Amino acid sequence: MELQIKTLTEDFLAGLQLDEASCSVVRRTETEGEELEHYFVQIKTTDAPLLIGRHGDNLEAFQHLLRLAASKKAEELNRRVTLFVDIDGYRKRKEDEAVELALRRAQQVRTTGNPIKLPPMDGFLRRLVHLELAKPEWEDVTTESAGRAGFRAVVIKKS
Repeated sequence: MELQIKTLTEDFLAGLQLDEASCSVVRRTETEGEELEHYFVQIKTTDAPLLIGRHGDNLEAFQHLLRLAASKKAEELNRRVTLFVDIDGYRKRKEDEAVELALRRAQQVRTTGNPIKLPPMDGFLRRLVHLELAKPEWEDVTTESAGRAGFRAVVIKKS
């Protein structure tokens, strides 16, 4: 499946006629009930700003299309996969920033006792924040998601 995802990604990139672009695919397997394969596609390109878009909008669209194509291939093989795309480390930086912000705000909640609502973020980033603040060293704070679709945010509270 790694080779198929790499080929799909390269075909998508070729169709976009980018100056220089290369990709790599890393597979991780998770077993919770049924086996789930996670694929992480790393793209390096000189056209990164164009491919990422404003606030990552193009990256999200590219990832969505690639997921659809990969899911179709996986269904043919009777498999279930998830796929994440990162372009020149953009997604990784966003993940790190979200977790770092959450840790700083959690420390503020510890100090003041007042709940703090983080800025709206997508489900994947919210999940990272929830997981980070569920660690034993943060047992005195809790998190919950609040808001409507597209504007959901994590609220950090004292336990």
